[in-house]
Amino acid sequence: TLDKEHVQQLLALFPKGDPEYFYACLQYYKQDPVERITEKILDRGGYYPQLPVQKKGDNRLNACLSILALDLFPDCDVSYLRERVLQYSYAHIEQVVDAILSTGKYPERLEYGKMDPSEGIRSEKYKSQAQLQLIQDYPQIWKSSVRAVLAENNWDYIKCYDHLKEMGSNGFWNTIRNFFFYWSSTPSHHTKLTVTDPDLLDQLNQLQQHAVRKQVEKDRQLAVQLNLTEYTDQQQLITCDCCYSDESFEQLVFCSEGQHAFCHRCVTHYMSEGLFGQGTLRSQPRIHCISMDECTGYFGQNTLRHLLSDDIWKAYESSLLEEGVRAEQQVLCCACPYFELDESTKPLEWVYTNRVLKTMARWMMWDIQQDLEIAYGRVTKSRRGSLFQCKNPTCKTLTCLTCRRPVRGAHTCWEKESDGLRLYVEKAMADAVKRTCPNCFLSFQKSDGCNKIACPCGYKMCYVCRKDIGKESYDHFCSHFRAIPGSKCNACNKCDLYKTEPENEAVQKAADRAKRQYIQAHPEIASSDMLIGPASAMDKLGDWKQQTTLWILEKGLNLIV
Repeated sequence: TLDKEHVQQLLALFPKGDPEYFYACLQYYKQDPVERITEKILDRGGYYPQLPVQKKGDNRLNACLSILALDLFPDCDVSYLRERVLQYSYAHIEQVVDAILSTGKYPERLEYGKMDPSEGIRSEKYKSQAQLQLIQDYPQIWKSSVRAVLAENNWDYIKCYDHLKEMGSNGFWNTIRNFFFYWSSTPSHHTKLTVTDPDLLDQLNQLQQHAVRKQVEKDRQLAVQLNLTEYTDQQQLITCDCCYSDESFEQLVFCSEGQHAFCHRCVTHYMSEGLFGQGTLRSQPRIHCISMDECTGYFGQNTLRHLLSDDIWKAYESSLLEEGVRAEQQVLCCACPYFELDESTKPLEWVYTNRVLKTMARWMMWDIQQDLEIAYGRVTKSRRGSLFQCKNPTCKTLTCLTCRRPVRGAHTCWEKESDGLRLYVEKAMADAVKRTCPNCFLSFQKSDGCNKIACPCGYKMCYVCRKDIGKESYDHFCSHFRAIPGSKCNACNKCDLYKTEPENEAVQKAADRAKRQYIQAHPEIASSDMLIGPASAMDKLGDWKQQTTLWILEKGLNLIV
């Protein structure tokens, strides 16, 4: 009780403080604990562990985990952070950060900056009620099995519900057995459980809404089928003007003129191809009728919104938005269509209108456009920074503006291309020593054994000279005795039965050739400090002139744009 009074006094002085932290501090001070703890906090610059901002119905451990997983370590595995948080009784954020920074290593997660609600820390109230609810939902499954499934799935009710549903669906005979084993005239699980935890109530509502949507979709499909059957019986089907299939009226879309009808499949395919394929429909405010006749009609926006899937409709809306914004002013997310307008830099075309600059470039025979573009790129990069945080609530990806890749942990630009170079070279090295069956085109490489290769298709070939030896078999190989095994035969020129020529030289040549080809196709991964030298004095002078010119242009553009 005395400690409780002291904690209340400390909370009055530091209202945002962590009570568990204050309880831990009281163990070190027997006399005047409040004064001494207050003095210690003030000596540390007024810093003390505070309670994180909690959402309604949430617990403080989960609030700490959210800060660690979304703000401080967005690339760290959530389960690793969760285990760390549960190790401490107070100042969870501070102690977890100290522990991670002291080791310097942690497992990474695949989804950068994202945390699924099922990965959170559940309260004891939630765990207890979730277990009772699952036992009531699946009375035929042992209670110990329910608890084990909960432990495996971080006590998340929805995940466990689906998991137990799969476990419970073991066929007709298992259903009959469970009926006789678990049926009772007054079963205890018929008593409705009172759920008070807000998170569990929300998940129960999600399951209910999912069941309703699933039933509505089943009813819709049944209605469509019955409607199609009725149209067929009455011979009232309407032909699509694109694929010429017969459909009911409800499964057709009409142009604004009302003269042409198209089925949902054709319109969806047309929009998908126009946006993601040929791109002819991007930034088109009106989608015209796709009839072969000269029709002035079009498809209405409401019609397309109702017909198209969410991803296709969002892509169409994004294309309309991009049309009104200059490409160089867009700061794009690499994972979704979200972008922001960069108004910190004026368009480069505004600089081209400067007559003095154009006249000077003409007199100096200076290709100013290329140098201006390089300098303008440096200015925009310095103003925008190197990273872009997507504000799309379903994405939130951190994009590197240099290599246009998601930033995860210790980011290295062009890391993917570097891996591609490695894989491309490794494939070329393997291709240099592999053999391919001309009959079934199966590729293989011999690790040991003789040089007579039998393909699964029945084709037989020599591994050394690749000749078809289906008829001559082992007669193709040298059978003369040699005093020194592996030495060249002086009696014939046949292939050796076991020996193969060294492949190191062929592998190295293939690797060098593949590396040159890949760097030519991906010049962005070539190191900027790679020089072909030694450079002459004229080369050094030209490079100095180029860099000086770009520096002057960059400083000038920084003032103009």
